[in-house]
Amino acid sequence: MKRLYNATFYTMNEMETMNELYIDEKGLIVDAPIQGVDIEHIDMQGQFIYPAFIDCHLHLMGYGQFLSRLHAKGIPSKEALIQFIFDHMNPHMIYIEHYKPWMNIQKADLDVISNDIPIYLRHEDYHGMTLNSKALEIMDFMSEDGILKEEDATKAIQSIPKHEIETLTSFLLKAYHQLNKYGIIGGHSDDLYYFNGYHDTLKAFFDASKKHPFYNHLLVHHRTLHDHVNNPIVQNDFVELGAVKMFYDGTTGSKTALMSTPYVDQSFGMRIMDKDVFKHQVRLAREAQMPVAVHVIGDQGLLEVAEILKEIPVKKGCYDRVIHASYANQEAIELLKTLDVFLDIQPQFLTTDLPHTLELFKSIPNMIFPFKTYHDEQILYGYSSDAPVEDPNPLLGIYAAVTRDIGYPFQESQKMTRYQAIKAYTTHAWILSKHQGGYLKPNHPANFVVFKKDLFDIHETEFKTLEVSQTWMLGKNMYQAP
Repeated sequence: MKRLYNATFYTMNEMETMNELYIDEKGLIVDAPIQGVDIEHIDMQGQFIYPAFIDCHLHLMGYGQFLSRLHAKGIPSKEALIQFIFDHMNPHMIYIEHYKPWMNIQKADLDVISNDIPIYLRHEDYHGMTLNSKALEIMDFMSEDGILKEEDATKAIQSIPKHEIETLTSFLLKAYHQLNKYGIIGGHSDDLYYFNGYHDTLKAFFDASKKHPFYNHLLVHHRTLHDHVNNPIVQNDFVELGAVKMFYDGTTGSKTALMSTPYVDQSFGMRIMDKDVFKHQVRLAREAQMPVAVHVIGDQGLLEVAEILKEIPVKKGCYDRVIHASYANQEAIELLKTLDVFLDIQPQFLTTDLPHTLELFKSIPNMIFPFKTYHDEQILYGYSSDAPVEDPNPLLGIYAAVTRDIGYPFQESQKMTRYQAIKAYTTHAWILSKHQGGYLKPNHPANFVVFKKDLFDIHETEFKTLEVSQTWMLGKNMYQAP
């Protein structure tokens, strides 16, 4: 067994700390040394240790693919991106992640680059695509400007040739390694529809988890529910299947999030599904004895989703999930309080997305990223990144939650404490899992992240630069900083 000493261990049971930790041969925390068992003593050199992080909503395979592909992050202008594409010409396909739609590149611009090679620009909110004529031809779709949103963008993704399972597995392994560097040892992920179909994509998760331990809690996209119900697959210690994923609205950046206040163009957003179609999908999930996980960003969308979940409730002992819930109103809050629901919140959206989207509204909505209200009303929640939309570093999310910094502190009454924000990345996510975790206490797995500085004491700006020293999972050191 192992004894870790000379450190401050935050148990996350309030602000309780310990100065040593015992880990048995199974990778579980125990309260004392086991008689007759050899002990390896490990000096942690005065560092600060917390339960390992969990990302409550991301796209693990999508993030690994992002790490493996060309992307437009950091490219400052339309002209620079077009030059970047010229510099990275490929005879088979050009695919660029994280394109910023404000650059206003259209089909005609891409056709100047090539009419023969399909070109795909994936929008940074991952709800849109910009294609050239060749790519539109491949997907058998007509568009004057080549800019596709929501369901049309999904069809474009589906028209791209599939990867081999080995390639999908390599995406996951790349994601796991990078996430370990951020202190993350598990993620709640939505990938099972966007790649090679339910079975091949799920097989890649099983293959990857055998090579690199990582907790994968996978949503089942509503379009793959039939595959899931009719071909049940045995789960293992690192792959578990969760709620049925569906979409109710879009994003604020594309003005498709369903709002009660108008955008500058007098629109109010959109429903991805008609209400009756959405209710039908929820009922199908209920017939399968499953909760749902609903993407909804706008306040009007949130209210309507809450009303539908009230009308078609989840079975006892389960939690429906609301993904994002970025905008709210008091009526929706009051309804959410009565439901068995868990919110997957992305604090970084506030610091990265909000400064650009506020100008899209005629008047500023009242409740924007109401983190503190959700907490005070005792609505369950966890924090996440939606990677690859955002950098999955939890410290950036903690910074956003405690500062609400968009150049100035935005709606300061909604600031979270550091303890609350760290709890949302550690303890809260385990509510939805068959496993237990999120605390440093006996009978819990020895999953923890190590820092050279105390997260409860550093200056706020240090959250943006502090790096993980070590990441441990089941009593093994998975990542050691150089």
